[in-house]
Amino acid sequence: MTTEIATLDFRAFAFIITLAAVVNGLGIVRWLSGFAEYLRQKESLDVKHYAVFNLAAAFQFLLHILLWWTLWSIRESASINFLTYLYLLTGPVLLYLGTTLLSPSLEDKSVDLRVHFFAVRRAYATILCLLWLWAIFASPIFRGFFAPTWPLLALFLASALGLRLSDRPAVVISATLLNWLVFIAFVGLYAINLGAIGADRPG
Repeated sequence: MTTEIATLDFRAFAFIITLAAVVNGLGIVRWLSGFAEYLRQKESLDVKHYAVFNLAAAFQFLLHILLWWTLWSIRESASINFLTYLYLLTGPVLLYLGTTLLSPSLEDKSVDLRVHFFAVRRAYATILCLLWLWAIFASPIFRGFFAPTWPLLALFLASALGLRLSDRPAVVISATLLNWLVFIAFVGLYAINLGAIGADRPG
């Protein structure tokens, strides 16, 4: 027996998702404009690179794309009220705040990315913790059940907690590498196709 899944009308979905897409897009624009500015001023800038920062920055950029890609599953919400709409917007807002914190300023013409990363580490990791909690509970709120991705989201949360609680280089490096491993697993298992997460429902 096949159970029919109620979904939002596409026009309603497009209307609801627009503001979330705009906020999320601002984060993408911030990374791209910052990178373009770095390339434009590269010869006059004194930038001390830090591999962990570079990996974290690339990870943060890809999170914006992944968020947009996975928001398609919101269509499975039979209805969305103002409170759940505010919850929906919380994720893109948190992601944008994390990007804003992590993005270095090039105004001083001299940037030590290691110093910058550790200066914003706790605040950035706190935002990541909130983001992963938001992601874990998004499916129960909008679709009525935990998504099969929740164990991987919990690993993301554990990584963010480790980054927030410790500034030891070994912990910071481990958290950064774990983020990438979980990201690859998440995309490979659940997000390689549009709507793949939304198709997974408990039996």
